[in-house]
Amino acid sequence: MNLLPEDMIDEIGTFLSRKDFRSSLSTSKKMKYSKCKYQYLNLNKESSKLFASDNKRGKLFRGKVLSKIANPNKQLSLNLSCCQEITDVSMLGNVHTLDLSGCSNITDVSMPGNVHTLDLSYCHNINRVSMLGNLHALNLSYCKMITDVSMLGNVHTLDLSHCRGITDVSKLGKVHTIILYGCHGISDVSMLRNVHTLDLSHCSGITDVSKLGKIHTIILYGCHGITNVSMLGNVHTLNLSWCSGITDVSVLRKVHKLYLSHCRGITRK
Repeated sequence: MNLLPEDMIDEIGTFLSRKDFRSSLSTSKKMKYSKCKYQYLNLNKESSKLFASDNKRGKLFRGKVLSKIANPNKQLSLNLSCCQEITDVSMLGNVHTLDLSGCSNITDVSMPGNVHTLDLSYCHNINRVSMLGNLHALNLSYCKMITDVSMLGNVHTLDLSHCRGITDVSKLGKVHTIILYGCHGISDVSMLRNVHTLDLSHCSGITDVSKLGKIHTIILYGCHGITNVSMLGNVHTLNLSWCSGITDVSVLRKVHKLYLSHCRGITRK
């Protein structure tokens, strides 16, 4: 095994589960050395807080953690949820997954732009997110001070639930999955027609969904202002539960999964 080139070790990994591959990395000195390239460290809250600490103990621990992996941007997850003492996140920008949910004293998130998955839900004092446009997954739910999301168009999965200050989502047409649950300030979603999965639950300002017919999955749960769904016949999965204004769903026969729970106004199926 010590004679195997590194690219062949990579190839072996494609045929094994993560668990079996990690076990195989302990069979020789070279494979053990390669282990740091593949293992994923998911630190618990206590360890994550120590990693983020700027004191001597924190610096030593951080160095120890980073010595065990080759690329923290692909191999390291930190859980710092509800850590009110955290105000500076400038040292946390080069990890794979960063959970800062409920860290209400954070105001500046301009530095963690190199993170893959970032959870900032319930960070009530954040108002600028323009530097986060290259993340893969971003959760900003309940960040009520955010008004401008125009720079987030390259994010793959974006959760803006209950961000009631947002009114314009026209620049998010390339996002794969968007959750806009409870975003009452949004009225125009016509530019989201190329999104794969769109959750508009309880978006009371939305009345027109005629441009969304090419979307794979649409959730319109509790959208009482919608009355016409005639252009959604080619959608794969459509949830119209509690949409009290809908009366005619006869054109939706080709929809693969259709949810009509509590749609009491429907007269034509």
